[in-house]
Amino acid sequence: MSTSELLVTSAQRDRAVEILKEMYADGRLDHMEFDLRLDKALKARTRAELNSTFDGLVARPVPTFAPAAFTRPAPPQTYQGDGRGMGTIAHWLGYPTFFVGPALVVATAGQKNPAVRRHAVEALNFQLTAVGAFALLGIMTGFTHGFLGFLFPIVGILWFLLTGIGGLATAAGGKFRYPFTLRLIK
Repeated sequence: MSTSELLVTSAQRDRAVEILKEMYADGRLDHMEFDLRLDKALKARTRAELNSTFDGLVARPVPTFAPAAFTRPAPPQTYQGDGRGMGTIAHWLGYPTFFVGPALVVATAGQKNPAVRRHAVEALNFQLTAVGAFALLGIMTGFTHGFLGFLFPIVGILWFLLTGIGGLATAAGGKFRYPFTLRLIK
């Protein structure tokens, strides 16, 4: 029994389809001929039938099995997931650390995962804005001899609620953006 009579696997058919797609993309096949050859490759049962899908395109049979050394390398994956866990932590680290916790998340996990970085940068910008608002309110309260001091609890409650909402929205998978935030860090 010759090797051309051996049955082909679905992986070999898939490889033949990839090669046909590349030939179509290169302009070596028109759409109608591509469809005919694609149908023939998908219905092939033996190596001879699979090789016949390339008749007239190449001088010798196209190897439909590509050894590992000749396959295209997978693109490097630098992150996994959507960053909800670390993103939530970045938002909620604002409670005990204000902007320091989110800044640490940006500098560590944010370097490996763009989703974590997006959440952590949003939390960092909000915490920096909140610290700035508290500082400005303190200065203004000093200039007005304590008249604006009643705003501290209001700003504090807003900061507390928005930090919690940011963490919850991130945990739920949303792309939360804080209102009234200066986007200082990109």
